[in-house]
Amino acid sequence: KFYEGVLGLKVLGEFGEGVWIEYEIGSNTLAIGSVGDEWKPSSDGTSVALEVDDFEGAIKHLKEAKIPFDTENVESPVCRMAVVHDPDGNKIIIHKLKST
Repeated sequence: KFYEGVLGLKVLGEFGEGVWIEYEIGSNTLAIGSVGDEWKPSSDGTSVALEVDDFEGAIKHLKEAKIPFDTENVESPVCRMAVVHDPDGNKIIIHKLKST
C-alpha cells in the first residue's frame, strides 16, 4: 500500500476493490481510479503534484523507503521538486513552493 504506507495518506473511501480510492489530503481529496487498459501509466502521461512542508524530509523518507527517483531535486522559478512513480507507474511530483 504505497499511498498509505509510504506517503502516509488516510483512506476516505474505496469503491469496487481497487477501481476507485479516495485519500484525505488536509481539507482536500486525492482520488485515484483505474479506468481500464487503454489508460496505462507512462513517463509521457499525466502526473499529480503533492506539496510538502518539509521537502528535504520528504525526499529522505522516500529514499529510506527505497522509492526510485526519476528526478531528485529540480529548482524551478516557483518551487523545488522531485519526481517518483508509484508501484503502478503513475508519476508523482513532490514539491515545495518557494516563499513569496
